[in-house]
Amino acid sequence: MVPPMDCLWHDHIMPHSAPSAQINMSKKYRLCINPKDVALVLDLSPRQAQRKYQQAKDAYGKTKHQQLTIHEFAAYYDLPLAEVIERL
Repeated sequence: MVPPMDCLWHDHIMPHSAPSAQINMSKKYRLCINPKDVALVLDLSPRQAQRKYQQAKDAYGKTKHQQLTIHEFAAYYDLPLAEVIERL
């Protein structure tokens, strides 16, 4: 998968997401996630959220300038994509 050039707002599901994920198609959501969002989703302190974010980035081989997508984050931590988006 080609990494996104920057974080954009999207109103569709990535084609390889789980078919059981029910996402409101009329609501727009961000493509990328940041450590602050990780803290909200996982109910962590900012520092713990930064560590989790960095772990996922490292697992996908992302460099410093590349962003982590919400889909990648959900897949890495085995979280339902719809629930992650709902909490953002």
